[in-house]
Amino acid sequence: MMQNEKVTLSQAVYTIVLFNFGSSVIMGINTSVNQDAWLPIIIATALSVPVFFIYSRILKLFPEKNLFEISEVLLGKVGGKIITVMFIWYSIHLAALVLRNFSEFTQISSMPETPQLPIMILMITTTIYLARSSMRAIGKWSVAAIFLASFVVIFTFVASIHQVKLSDLLPFMEHPPAEIAKTSFQIFSFPYAETVIFLCVGGGFHKENKPFKMFSYALLMILIVFLLVFFRNLTLLGRSMMAISFFPSYVTARIIEIGDFLARIEGSISSNFLLAGIVKISVCLLAAAKGLSNLFKLKGYRPMVLPVGMIVLALCSILYKNTMDMFIFIEYYPYYALPFQIIIPLIICILGEVYARKQKNKQ
Repeated sequence: MMQNEKVTLSQAVYTIVLFNFGSSVIMGINTSVNQDAWLPIIIATALSVPVFFIYSRILKLFPEKNLFEISEVLLGKVGGKIITVMFIWYSIHLAALVLRNFSEFTQISSMPETPQLPIMILMITTTIYLARSSMRAIGKWSVAAIFLASFVVIFTFVASIHQVKLSDLLPFMEHPPAEIAKTSFQIFSFPYAETVIFLCVGGGFHKENKPFKMFSYALLMILIVFLLVFFRNLTLLGRSMMAISFFPSYVTARIIEIGDFLARIEGSISSNFLLAGIVKISVCLLAAAKGLSNLFKLKGYRPMVLPVGMIVLALCSILYKNTMDMFIFIEYYPYYALPFQIIIPLIICILGEVYARKQKNKQ
């Protein structure tokens, strides 16, 4: 990869942050334990630290290589291609999930008479262009988008202060530990551990970047935003309303009023989802294209971005029958994603450590 296609540390951090915002910005962080959801958010963040360390260690052991290349080095051609095919599927599926989240939200919130297909086509066209432009282009987009996304979160939080009901934060620790643990695992899997996709574009990071530093900065920013969004939604909507809302952040923005001159600022939440969703889908498309390029031994990944985008569009159209199916699948998603997010990276990390020691002994 050419040097000018690599992202800087700040670009990488902002891309990871927006990637994690993705669907979470509009669908809301899992709040099945209502007022106690702040605790699972913190626990999920703590669980992410060792997992992010595994991701960063893999990138550290094999600088400027992506997961597909690393797998072939450690597992041979056959084993490497199996891992490659698995992560190509996961990248495509994840992109399709986010694209469907976007089309469902757009149709329900603002365009009920508009078919979802035109919405999907507009979104996938934008992300195909961005993914073809390289990881650096996605990084530059993230730098521009992070300021608007952060401003919207902070602005809506501050603007809602005069409407909050602190009584909604009580009772404290009402839910049993088992339910807290389950919710923590779900938040960890969606969205934190989806960051595993960045292993597939690992060659897009500068060799000088410290991977764990990059992941740590991003994790801290994500935690702060998630807590702000949760407290804002809970104290404005209340437990009952938040529990039945498909898109709690959007509903919250609709009821925020600033004096007599500014109301209905829900468009700002929509813009956040658009900006973050574009980053998430683009990274997934880029990851899948790199995987296919490696699988078929092509010289570059760009010719594969368009076919991948078309596959994502087709898959997105048949994923769910309705919006309810989309939210039901979220309950099972952590178990489906477990091999991709934890098991395979852990195996790769262990084998990578052994490989690195052997190479060191040879030298």
